[in-house]
Amino acid sequence: MADRRFHAMFFWSRIGLVLFVCFLAGCGGNPPPRLRAGAYFGDFMGMSFPEPGDFGKHSRINPLSEKNGMVYTCKAGFVDLAHLREAADRTVYIATLTEHALLKNKPAFSFRCAEPSRYHVALTYPASWSELSSVPKKELASDLAICLGQYLSHTTTVWHEIITWFGFASSGLFSEHLSAFSWEDTYSDLLGIHLARIAISDREHDFNQAMTELIDHELKRLEIQPSPTAQEAVRIIYERWFEGGLYFWLKLNKRNFDVGLDDGEITPWQVPGLCPDAKAESRPVPTLDFLYRNGFSVRVEIAPQEFEKDQILQVCCPDRACTKIDPVRHFPIILDFIEAQAYQKYGPDVEIPEL
Repeated sequence: MADRRFHAMFFWSRIGLVLFVCFLAGCGGNPPPRLRAGAYFGDFMGMSFPEPGDFGKHSRINPLSEKNGMVYTCKAGFVDLAHLREAADRTVYIATLTEHALLKNKPAFSFRCAEPSRYHVALTYPASWSELSSVPKKELASDLAICLGQYLSHTTTVWHEIITWFGFASSGLFSEHLSAFSWEDTYSDLLGIHLARIAISDREHDFNQAMTELIDHELKRLEIQPSPTAQEAVRIIYERWFEGGLYFWLKLNKRNFDVGLDDGEITPWQVPGLCPDAKAESRPVPTLDFLYRNGFSVRVEIAPQEFEKDQILQVCCPDRACTKIDPVRHFPIILDFIEAQAYQKYGPDVEIPEL
């Protein structure tokens, strides 16, 4: 019970921190990524289906400027706008922290996102780094930071799905297991991470303006459908991919555990029968290749703080020999465990997007 209270306190402290940063910096600076309520499949009264182009303005601070919800695209299936936006904000937040660390020659830095877990990042620099003059160093640091920001953002979104599978509640009140690894989550996150890279590099617009335009443009390119078609897509998969109504009575019969570990990319799920001629557009997950090519090495560890941490650590370290998560080593072990649980609970076709 005390841990649940901690989750609730952490949730509201994040909201307060964002507002405080906004107050100090005039909504500038580098505010931490704010929580957004993702759409969930269930009662239509609990879902929003915005029309193409009617998404409001992206904002790292102001939730009232955005219109989120679920859209359907021919090439990428369902896209959860809240997941897309939060993943983008995680990317720019982490990239900014990374660039600061690189320019200060810091051997390590740490951060939190929207969950209590703390991420620890250790950097090893090439000998040539100290020899670079300020201008080329800053240019390279910016590129390196975007690369690492994307990689770490992807790591944090996968970790979020993992901890919610084990019962974590972002609000500190209701477990999010019911919606963990739903079929649109990981692709929506990855789409936001890819768009964030472009937005960060935009020299003519600030990040919010760039994201606002990019979201509209990219969803059009992915052949976004009108709101009635998105609602029809949900009706088609009802009682097949999911069943039930309001949140506590919702049951997801299908889960998508594709986080790019097998082939280095995530492939979206399309609803059979809609857009029959459209090919699913897979996207590569971020890697650290650019850093390695420039002589850097990176070590990432997650120090879990959630109530569910002991369950997760027991999966990857049965002998209790570890207190932190190494994503490279432990994510495959944890995901194999989760998939085995899903097969047992939902059957062997849980990962097959068929009707």
